[in-house]
Amino acid sequence: MRALVLLLALAACGGSTSSPAPTASAPEPELVRETYTSPATEGTIARAELLPILDAGFGRFLQGVITEPHLEGETFVGFRLTSLYPDDPRFASLDLQPGDTVVRVNASPIERPEQALAVWNGLRVASELVVEYRRGDETRELRFAIVD
Repeated sequence: MRALVLLLALAACGGSTSSPAPTASAPEPELVRETYTSPATEGTIARAELLPILDAGFGRFLQGVITEPHLEGETFVGFRLTSLYPDDPRFASLDLQPGDTVVRVNASPIERPEQALAVWNGLRVASELVVEYRRGDETRELRFAIVD
């Protein structure tokens, strides 16, 4: 399940069925952090579980996720989740839900496909997965240690 959680976060980077996000990057907006406090670590992902999922490919995972670009004015914010493996109970307890907007993964922007793919490939050697997302005006994080 934890490996699927990882992929869920990345899925928000590009399973869009809407128009692609703008290719010109506008200055990143300041995100206001409010009262939400991120957990130090949400859980762990075993690298042995993660690698077969990464090997299957980013595109395969995205088949169960629908996102759309989230714009504020003409500024790209992130990818808003529309649907996230709705028939898979393993995602039910995850604090990431339709309507949330994934802003960054492992401190990297995910606006363009090559950025999302770089994050995906970087997970092979990463020590953690950190997903920054917005729910309404509140910025939140999911944090998972990747362990050998």
